[in-house]
Amino acid sequence: MSEPIVSVVKGSLPCVNGLGEGPHWDAGREELFYVDIMKHAVFRYIPKTEECYKVEIDSDHVSLVVPVANEKNQYVIAVDKTIQVMEWDGKSKVPEKVKLLYTGEEGMPTNKMNDGKCDAKGRLWAGSMVEVDPTKGLEHARKGALHSFDDGVAKRHVDGIDISNGLAWTADNSVMYYIDSYSGVMDAFDFDLEKGALSNRRTAFDFKTSGATGLADGMTIDANGNLWVAFFGGNGVMQIDPRVGKKIGFVKTPASRATSVAFGGPHLDTLYITTGSCFLPTDNAEDFGPADGQLYQAVNVGAKGLGSGVSYAGKI
Repeated sequence: MSEPIVSVVKGSLPCVNGLGEGPHWDAGREELFYVDIMKHAVFRYIPKTEECYKVEIDSDHVSLVVPVANEKNQYVIAVDKTIQVMEWDGKSKVPEKVKLLYTGEEGMPTNKMNDGKCDAKGRLWAGSMVEVDPTKGLEHARKGALHSFDDGVAKRHVDGIDISNGLAWTADNSVMYYIDSYSGVMDAFDFDLEKGALSNRRTAFDFKTSGATGLADGMTIDANGNLWVAFFGGNGVMQIDPRVGKKIGFVKTPASRATSVAFGGPHLDTLYITTGSCFLPTDNAEDFGPADGQLYQAVNVGAKGLGSGVSYAGKI
């Protein structure tokens, strides 16, 4: 098999001094959505025309975007510690309106929502992250949680989280994989799709013994059941067989801070990779360049995605 080819996505907008995250491929529209957490922005990229549009949200932190099923111009977004619905025409620089759906973790004022995506039922899963002071570490260690949001009901499933990140489900929806970045491991849960319930938590992969550098961040799953995990500070994306807990490949990126991944394209064989740039108070701007914060695509990776990113199907 030929080596993967990694390049900046033509026409995409970089996250300059920001933190690209949350890629979501919409197969019906053949469009990719992603966010810049630090610049509180949502991007819509159209591969066919190489156009990219950016909308800015009036907040400090926007960490995910998911289209709403069967609703034109409606998107679920995570804003600070809330889940909201944004009405956006896909081109304007500001949204038409933003409406609150859920507020979480009110007892933890410094917590914010982080990565998230929908299961096969269109139920949103999203976790929180505790405040991180680069000079002191975690302010409230293990005080975050993983939640689900559906039809006005928010459920708390996993406690003791530091930085909630990657989520992925097997093709038969029997297993959910999950990453708390600071834990150093990937967890697997038995998953009940109808009830939206988790059980039998266990370790599927140990990043600490894999030789990986940086923090495990966002992830996706391919049609063969293998996981692709972005590494913040690790210069790329690791391919893992979670059934045997084995690293089976690695795609190197020009940016050191790979943040998340999603398969897309007409044949679901393009791996989109978001990256971060210089945004932490302790960062030295001289250590970063044009390669950082870009949206990348990797082809010839020898795998295809399971399908489109799932849209949110709950009430808005």
